[in-house]
Amino acid sequence: MDTLLMAIAFKVQALPQNSVYQVLIGKRTATTLFFAFSNHLTAYLGLYPKLQKNVWLSYTQNVEDYISIEAIFRQDNHSEFMELIFDKILPSRNGLIIANHHHKHHLAFKLLLQVLSNHLAENSHYSPIVQDLDIQQFIKSFVLMIKRENADKADLTAIGHSLHQQLIKDLTDFPNQAALLFLEQFEGAQLPAQTLEQAAENHQLSKRAVVITQQAVLDQLYQNWLSGETLEDTTHWLQVFTRGLFNQFPIWNQTTQETLDMFNQGNSLEQIAFKRGLKLSTITEHIIEISLSNPKIIEPLVVELLDLKDIGILITTKPDVTYEGFKDRFGEKAYWLYRYWHIVYQKGDHHDRLASTS
Repeated sequence: MDTLLMAIAFKVQALPQNSVYQVLIGKRTATTLFFAFSNHLTAYLGLYPKLQKNVWLSYTQNVEDYISIEAIFRQDNHSEFMELIFDKILPSRNGLIIANHHHKHHLAFKLLLQVLSNHLAENSHYSPIVQDLDIQQFIKSFVLMIKRENADKADLTAIGHSLHQQLIKDLTDFPNQAALLFLEQFEGAQLPAQTLEQAAENHQLSKRAVVITQQAVLDQLYQNWLSGETLEDTTHWLQVFTRGLFNQFPIWNQTTQETLDMFNQGNSLEQIAFKRGLKLSTITEHIIEISLSNPKIIEPLVVELLDLKDIGILITTKPDVTYEGFKDRFGEKAYWLYRYWHIVYQKGDHHDRLASTS
């Protein structure tokens, strides 16, 4: 039995099991994404993309036998760490990011670390650990930009040292074993990377547990750097790097990005739907998906449509329990605006948070 899946089934037993199943396999409709966000399950999005429904139901049907999370993980050889993964590490995973771009984000950091490590070792002859041409070009362009803009302030040596110091600082928030699992996947100038199989064998964990740990740690690092919360003057470049990476490889898919591009060009939602030959409901689904990660982008439109002075009242006022209550308050307004209210209320002032999982 998969103890992690058992723990998830135990945790969500009061929720509609089919809706949770859609979250686990990574279904990306606005309804599923909103359900995941509202119930603090965004970390679980796409966690089991190949999970069969009958298998999931077999876990949920036996949930009364599980007793507790602690009892579930006592079945593992490394029960203490597995419990840490479930309680402390997994919540940092950002399931809102589409799978292929999640992978791109990982590859970008892997290559950046290799480039800087070899620079610090004064080794110019090495083979890139990442063969993805898009990522190679992204890192090459970023390094050239850093050299050009920081020629009189700092070179790549200083950049490399500052990254190492930032990693030491940020990784202290994670258990030691999680930090080690994260670092072992990267190649340095004189240190080979561990394969997934090697990491799983050395730590006596499942490959899924290793991947979850590595993914969650990097997602949290990117979140820290996007917001700038843990950065100093010497590491501000990491915010630039992360923003550039997320701009080139967004959280959402291309069709949602096209909606956002047209929205930023000043088109109304109705105009976007007409020009793209799509239903208005499809465009509003894109708007909700964008809002889950960055509601501030859509904020001016919401303020206009709800005739508000600013967004503050939606952040501080608990949303109406029903859509009918919302309409009583604001009039006949679109349903997506009601969902938006729930999103910003749950996020509070943290517009820069990619997801709210706590």
